[in-house]
Amino acid sequence: MPSLTRVSRPWTRTAARRLSQQARPDGHDTGIRVYDPIGRAKVPLKLQHERVAKWYSCGPTVYDSSHVGHAYTYLRTDIIRRILGRFFDVDVVMVMGITDIDDKIIARAVQLGETPETLARRYERELREDIAKLGILPPTVYTRVSEYIPSVVRFCEVLRDKGHAYAAPDGSLYFDVSQRPDYGLFRTPGMRSSIPVVEPGVKRDPRDFALWKGSKPGEPQWTSPWGPGRPGWHIECSAMASELLGDSVDIHTGGRDLAFPHHENEEAQSRSRHGKSRWVRHWLHMGQVMVAKGGTDAVKMSKSAGNTLPLRTVLEDYSAETLRLLCLRSHYSADVVVGPEALHQAQVNLSMLRDFCANAGSYVRGELPARELKEPELLEQLANLKIQLREAMADDLDYSRATARVLELASRLNGRLQGPCAQTSAAGACRGAIAAALVLVSRFFGDVGIELASKDTLVSASGTSIALVVDSVVAFRSAVRQHALAHKDSSQPLLEACDSLRDQLALEGVQIKDRGSQSSTWDIAPVGGNREKSQKEEQ
Repeated sequence: MPSLTRVSRPWTRTAARRLSQQARPDGHDTGIRVYDPIGRAKVPLKLQHERVAKWYSCGPTVYDSSHVGHAYTYLRTDIIRRILGRFFDVDVVMVMGITDIDDKIIARAVQLGETPETLARRYERELREDIAKLGILPPTVYTRVSEYIPSVVRFCEVLRDKGHAYAAPDGSLYFDVSQRPDYGLFRTPGMRSSIPVVEPGVKRDPRDFALWKGSKPGEPQWTSPWGPGRPGWHIECSAMASELLGDSVDIHTGGRDLAFPHHENEEAQSRSRHGKSRWVRHWLHMGQVMVAKGGTDAVKMSKSAGNTLPLRTVLEDYSAETLRLLCLRSHYSADVVVGPEALHQAQVNLSMLRDFCANAGSYVRGELPARELKEPELLEQLANLKIQLREAMADDLDYSRATARVLELASRLNGRLQGPCAQTSAAGACRGAIAAALVLVSRFFGDVGIELASKDTLVSASGTSIALVVDSVVAFRSAVRQHALAHKDSSQPLLEACDSLRDQLALEGVQIKDRGSQSSTWDIAPVGGNREKSQKEEQ
């Protein structure tokens, strides 16, 4: 059996970069600059077709349940996709490749006593359910490797015919790395990689990788011109992307840990197949989710390390919006430590945002006392903020910087709306500017996938405004409460009933706020994972 050893190759990245400079793509400029991991600099994000992005996303190998590390990659990809559409008017055609043929799937299927196909389909269903729970826009097309075998074989045949691949005695087909002097685009100084060392006479160069793996007893296999077997890992993405998106891809996303050798090999074989100096115009690599190890040390969250946080377990305690907001606080390329403290802080921030929306809505409707606010100053701040948000998004899609600015605005205004009242005229109440701020905050977070829902959107299936019904309930409760507070000695049961109604409505997502003894307001509140948790605790 082939053994594994760590082979250190001379670092040739500088030469590879030089050869690749001529390949920097031209096209339709989106107004965005993104980091290019090949040139190691920010470059204009240009598309082959105006306002249309052909995007391939590396999906999972479906042999186990998703963890938070997977969720972060999916969420970051979704946020970028929404930004392209909402801020830059780019229509995205996205293909997500699902690896349903792999060594890990085969090994896990043997362990559980089921077929690889049954195992893969089960975890693929889980994946799709998780994507829906996270509020992620589904890809335009999901692709399974097992359904693209003819495409893989055709891709391999072209490489062989061009002299970029060679057959081995065991029925495998290998990519000949020596044919690509630009190989090593994603390598960094000092990088080492584990390269399989096979029997003498099988591979010409240790860096050569399998396009097609010769069949082994008990494994899934398909026919090919060089013998029965199954696709290698790297060829799968290239073949599926090429079949659906053509000979050039605008954007390719995946975790940074996939840059070498997976993305390196994808780029090498696709350049060779299509005769292109560059296959992917823009590689966007997502940072890794880390787990605190002690002190300031942290290690990557991974199944092999046994330190994962199962996604479904996290969603029992925290809403999908909480996880998305936590994701929004860091740049897509940044490594981030995810744990209870970070999740709790995101939960606090989300609560503040919803509190601001509720208070701002009540203020605009005249349900809160007027505050002394300088309308021209606030409107100018909002105008400047819009410019800053656009600039942040155009600067390597820096949604974390934009999110910080909007959170700062919401927190500051929420404090003003809840602070001490000052004597002011209706003209000085600045309700129009607060309404503008409410629209900006709600629209920004809606654009990146967090709906800070308002009670004004509540409509029943029959078209009846549920808000009007709740208005009547809250008004009745407020009248009863005022009477009870005026006659405390004899009305304690009424006060308890008012509190009970408030608590019951909270469980159903309606949050009542008593504003002193004279009035009450309400808005909708999140009920997701935390509501389920509280109900379990009561049982």
